[in-house]
Amino acid sequence: MSHWKVLDSEVLFKTPFMKLRADRCELPDQRIMPKYYVVDFPDWVQTAAITTDNKLVMVKQYRHAAGEFFLELPGGSVEPGAEESIQVAALRELEEETGYTSENVEYLGHFYPNPALQSNKNHIFLAHSCKKSSELNLDPFEDLEVELWDIDLVFKALEKGEIKHSLMAAGLNLVRAKLDLIR
Repeated sequence: MSHWKVLDSEVLFKTPFMKLRADRCELPDQRIMPKYYVVDFPDWVQTAAITTDNKLVMVKQYRHAAGEFFLELPGGSVEPGAEESIQVAALRELEEETGYTSENVEYLGHFYPNPALQSNKNHIFLAHSCKKSSELNLDPFEDLEVELWDIDLVFKALEKGEIKHSLMAAGLNLVRAKLDLIR
């Protein structure tokens, strides 16, 4: 299999946090795809933060598009245009959303949230020995609650299908695989 060749690209809509573009592409068999729509987001980060007393720091957040509350790993976007590494972004988001920090962080991997339509990656980190070091520092319209969960209960909720946010399910599966290796 070969990659598609982008013949030209037109930005249809742009904000500081995303852009929508239409690419005209040549497929390997020379067919021309007149408009393939792609949403470019900055990369995203999530951190599974384990406290010194072995709890998993989670956030409960309302997600307007779905009209529901979701249990999530703390995280967010790498700052568009900023020169921050994904690890710095993960630790920044963790502290802003939960007040927790860690000096023992490891990268678990990444996945593509929706490679059919989006160009960005979602990076997953595991932070050990997290401590509460500050108050929340939320974005102006961020609305969430911090919850400390028993690690096994989070994975049971995942197995029962109670964690319905696909990015969280994927990230938690990376976390579970790593923790199973450690135990």
